[in-house]
Amino acid sequence: MSYSQKMVDALQNDQLSEAQEFLTSALKQDSIDDLYQLSDSLYQLGFLEQTKEILHHLLAQKKDDDEIKVNLAEIAIEEGNELEAIDWLQSIDKTSSVYPQALLVSADYYQVLDLPEVSEQKLLEAQSILENEPVILFALAELHFTMGKYAQAIREYEQLLTMGEENLAGIHLVSRLGSAYSALGDWENAIDYLEEAVEVDDTVDTLFQLGFTYFQVKEYQRANECLYKVKEMDHSYTSLYPYLAKGLDEENQLDKASEIIEEGLLQDKTNYQLYLIGAEVELKRSNEEKTEQYYKLALELDPDNDTISLQYTNFLLHQKRYEETVEFVQKALTELDADPQLYWNLAVAQNELEEYDAAKRAYDKAYPYFDTNIEFLKQYFFFLREEGQIEKSREVGIRYLEFRSDDLEIQEILNNEHLDFE
Repeated sequence: MSYSQKMVDALQNDQLSEAQEFLTSALKQDSIDDLYQLSDSLYQLGFLEQTKEILHHLLAQKKDDDEIKVNLAEIAIEEGNELEAIDWLQSIDKTSSVYPQALLVSADYYQVLDLPEVSEQKLLEAQSILENEPVILFALAELHFTMGKYAQAIREYEQLLTMGEENLAGIHLVSRLGSAYSALGDWENAIDYLEEAVEVDDTVDTLFQLGFTYFQVKEYQRANECLYKVKEMDHSYTSLYPYLAKGLDEENQLDKASEIIEEGLLQDKTNYQLYLIGAEVELKRSNEEKTEQYYKLALELDPDNDTISLQYTNFLLHQKRYEETVEFVQKALTELDADPQLYWNLAVAQNELEEYDAAKRAYDKAYPYFDTNIEFLKQYFFFLREEGQIEKSREVGIRYLEFRSDDLEIQEILNNEHLDFE
């Protein structure tokens, strides 16, 4: 048995001091092939210092071995020694047989540095040398996927499938294709690939993606089934809870949706979406105390979030708490990039409080944003008439009838004023 093999056996038995002794002997007496194999084994086991020691020993004997330089560059990247890694990679000539491998390592390095465009250039250069190499095409597909260039990634994944590749680096290509199509909103193709993927790759990620995609096409029962499976496999997979809760809500399974919200909050109390969905569910369950509790917790998490603020003011209006609505909205309008709906809500509350001038100002601010909203236009029309703003009300009434020409009530009011609204 070679000293290299004895060293690996010693490491696997946690005999570290003996392993170091075997390494010393291996460097003196083992063949080059044994040392190459030992370096690979040590690298896989994570013993980077010992791997480097062997590689430097080999490089001293074979100064032109570019593969060793690539291996040393990979280790330097793992250790965060970027400049050393670049030195090793740049020492490899373009005519070298391992130059494409060096380009792949360089691409990984620049991706770690969050320079995906540079990484892409390195991979394209490698592809120009080895045009039909699956490893390079897969690396490009993965890079384009992470860059959000899903259409390009899809073409590359599909090309790999036509080349007979199904699984690379532990990744099932049909799963990636399903996720890429889902990201593009092509739900039909996404479902086809993801359904195929779960047959061979029923990981939580794949199941979640399939459940998410079913959710997008409003197949809530199927979505819920997938997401329940994800929860059974890994209840700490926090992304599932908002979609499962909303899916159950859509299926009118409110008690189950409420339970899922509580389970989700045990896993993640920082997701305001859980609180918002929980508030919607509890309002439907007529549990308005808990509804308000969820809204307030969401606001504590993200007080500057206009979505939360808007939904909370909707709730206050629902409860006819008009003074609180006005106070909350006025404060929100000073702190947020105002959602126009806040002006509409403010107008409604001020009108109910008989603060008509203030309500008029709020309606006027909301009008440009809701001039196609028939509910707003009708409400605004009657408010203006009550305030004696006849000319403005005619303008709004005409606008309303562009969308609801069958509204006989508004037609009659305007006809009685002898207004030609056609």
